[in-house]
Amino acid sequence: MIRLLRRLPRKLVLLLLTISLSVVGYWQWSLQSAAAQRSGSLSLTGLKQPVNVYYDAWGVPHIDAANDLDATRTLGYLHAQDRLFQMDMLRRVGNGRLAELLGQEAFATDRFFRTLGIARHARQYAEQLKTRQDQPQVKSLLAYQDGINQYIDSGKRPLEYRLLMRRPQAFTPEDIIGIIGYMAYSFAEGFKTDALLDHVHGTLGERHLRDLVPGWPDELPPRLQPATGNDPELSSEQQASLLTPLLQQLADIQKNLPVGQFMGSNAWVISAERSASGAPLLANDPHIGFSVPAVWHEAHIRTPEHEVYGHFVPGLPFPLLGHTRQHAWGLTMLMNDDTDFYRERSNPENPEQVWAVDRWQNLRIHEEVIRVRGQEDRLVRVRHSRHGPIINDLPGNLQTGVERQPVSLHWGFTAAENDILGTLYALGKASGLQEVEQAAALHGAPGLNLVYADTQGNIAMWAMGKLKPQSSRNRFRLLNGGSGRDDFTGYQPFSANPRIINPRSGIIYSANHPYPGSGNRRLLEGYYAPSERAERLAELLEGREQLELSDIKSFQLDNQRPQALAMVAEALPILRDELLRSDLRAPAMQAARHLQLWDGRFSAESIGATLFQRWQDYLMEALFADELGRQYEFFRDTMMAEKSLNRLFWKPASPWWDNRRQPMLDGRQAAIEQAWIRTIESLVDQFGIDPQDWQWRHVASLRHEHPLTGKIPFTGSFSTEPVAVNGGRESINNMYHGLGGPHYAIKLGPSTRRLIDLADLNGTLGINPLGQSGNPKDNHFSDQAALFNEGRYRTQLFDWQSIEALPDRLQVKPRKRR
Repeated sequence: MIRLLRRLPRKLVLLLLTISLSVVGYWQWSLQSAAAQRSGSLSLTGLKQPVNVYYDAWGVPHIDAANDLDATRTLGYLHAQDRLFQMDMLRRVGNGRLAELLGQEAFATDRFFRTLGIARHARQYAEQLKTRQDQPQVKSLLAYQDGINQYIDSGKRPLEYRLLMRRPQAFTPEDIIGIIGYMAYSFAEGFKTDALLDHVHGTLGERHLRDLVPGWPDELPPRLQPATGNDPELSSEQQASLLTPLLQQLADIQKNLPVGQFMGSNAWVISAERSASGAPLLANDPHIGFSVPAVWHEAHIRTPEHEVYGHFVPGLPFPLLGHTRQHAWGLTMLMNDDTDFYRERSNPENPEQVWAVDRWQNLRIHEEVIRVRGQEDRLVRVRHSRHGPIINDLPGNLQTGVERQPVSLHWGFTAAENDILGTLYALGKASGLQEVEQAAALHGAPGLNLVYADTQGNIAMWAMGKLKPQSSRNRFRLLNGGSGRDDFTGYQPFSANPRIINPRSGIIYSANHPYPGSGNRRLLEGYYAPSERAERLAELLEGREQLELSDIKSFQLDNQRPQALAMVAEALPILRDELLRSDLRAPAMQAARHLQLWDGRFSAESIGATLFQRWQDYLMEALFADELGRQYEFFRDTMMAEKSLNRLFWKPASPWWDNRRQPMLDGRQAAIEQAWIRTIESLVDQFGIDPQDWQWRHVASLRHEHPLTGKIPFTGSFSTEPVAVNGGRESINNMYHGLGGPHYAIKLGPSTRRLIDLADLNGTLGINPLGQSGNPKDNHFSDQAALFNEGRYRTQLFDWQSIEALPDRLQVKPRKRR
């Protein structure tokens, strides 16, 4: 390089150096100009009194204000200075406005979310707020929005906007509701599951369909502990075609989403009687897609009216998770079925009409304008039946034959009366169990489990959301849109929702499974997670009479999978080394020995974990891929896939074990053997012949990826370097990854870990996968990552004597409006 520079003319060299220094200087200036202010003073309009903000060693703001609105306005400003670009991405996804910023590649995603109706619902909700501006939660929302916009008006811009050559736009109430809408969508497993089930029913028939497990299995798989209607019928080919375009679109959208999806959670509470401290214990770790920045932003607020330490989704004014001096709460996904798809019958003479019980009814049409960066605006027509938007109304469809059969969507988030803001506001203000229950009753969608404990010794869990009565079960099928028999009939009252309050056992836990004691007739229909986490958690919690905070910490980090051990024990007798060619028999023999000694733990050094996961991958492919064809890629990424494999492994007579491609390999034993052969072959090809090189850390890793990485130059450094993990799919320490490749990139997992002892709130523990800030050059961008990866925690400061002694204090002063 130096020799090359010497050959160039001096003026050209100076020019190149000047350009390089200018780029570096601009880069550094851009990062510094958006740096968060955590000391000194600033002023905001709208404040009644000065607000003191104390920053702790982890960048968590502790806000001390004279009233709630001053605190919330300040919080909006602080969220924006730490996470504005993330907040912008969240509002744009839900409201279908990504293409304004990212261009043509985001248009299909925008079109899909506009079709769902989140933006339309947000506009309607915002109009309702105008009539409720005297309500305290609405006042707080508007104050929070004002705080965000004052930061935007200050002219500071996160680096992402400079790279995109755009300025952030002001926030509106519609934006805040759009963020909630995206959360609700990412909770809705039914979008994928119902479409796949309809495909199976249409192409393979009832027998294959019966063996799948979309909800909760009738019988749980074995576990092993270590030695320690009126419409004409469609043909199979036609019926399977209706939602195929939707599956492809969902897969494309999931690959391109710039923010993580909400996918599952663990939470549990221990009664005072079973707690060594004499007060209830609470643990919670929501499972959300890993991303840059991290999902949660922590903040502690104190006013004369209330005090709360909360975990906020930036862009929302109230915490989803938190604790006060009197109580603590956490959330998990309820997994209820709140999506219904209707097969509509089109009028052959008029495609703008569908059959409605006894007559043809016009489809309603509304238009959405999608702005696309660098191109003309696009006008999108969204058609609605009486059930909801036509969800398969994509370009090129609905032209001939079966493609004229529209499918409409009835979705709880846009259809149900919903006051999620009222719920979240009230949770932080509640003084006890009764007020928390009243707050839970306000919530409509998405379905959530609210897990609760208080200093009075109460523990409880409520199913929050508008739930369909048992008579409305749809069995995860496309419904008949024309007959009227399957029409939505309303929701049951909140008083009928499942709940557990102060059980005799002294334990309540949620791992995205049904409420205990629910028989099949009373079981709330839903897209539940595989049973492994719930069973393992029950085993750990019920195994000790008295529990300490250190116990539940170890439970939260547990990575053992007893169901995997049971499958291995069943398969080992037929995993003979002579199945393989001669040069692979020695490593195959060693591999089988590793599996025999495996304790079921997915630790970074485990060889057994790698062997099991690779073998399970190939076994799932052998079981389902020949029947599902192109749909297998969609199927394997659903919770239904793992649940169905766990069931069918113990059901050798299932038709799924028939091999349609190679009939000579029919049956469970042949599938198990072929999966083992492919496992050994692939690992030898990937890592060599020595199984000591096949450790879990070599095949599974976690990388937090920035949404602009790969899209814009210089953004690769915004993403983190890959790190090894402890944990696997559906261990309690859930490190969830996709299937089908040589490397398992962890997609989602614990978005935070919280441990609370109501006897010592100053000793509350927590951890964030990255840090508080979204600025890659900020000290708090990833200062918690090493602790998280090592399974360690930090104290969440709650003691005001210590807080007021912190060196970093920001004083926020009132400023007169011009």
